[in-house]
Amino acid sequence: MIAALLIAAPAAASGPDAWSKFDGEVRAACITASKFRNAQTSSVIGFDDRVGKVALLVSGIWPQPHMKGARGTMLCLYDKRGRDAFVDEAKGWSAVDDRR
Repeated sequence: MIAALLIAAPAAASGPDAWSKFDGEVRAACITASKFRNAQTSSVIGFDDRVGKVALLVSGIWPQPHMKGARGTMLCLYDKRGRDAFVDEAKGWSAVDDRR
């Protein structure tokens, strides 16, 4: 019985609900870091666990008045351990909108 619980625990931790929650946390952190208005994100791109990061693109409207409503795109790297989002402009990058 105990062995069954130990085997089932990791599977539950990486189930669809857990991944959905994680993706939501990543998207929220990256949108906040971008400071874009009306921000939208690409899908979360995962890497090998040894990397410890995931990435996505954030697109939206630059908040600075001198940008006059121009749109921009940023690459966001999210550190899974520290739960920190780091963004930098990714001019010319794009992602297919896979939200259905």
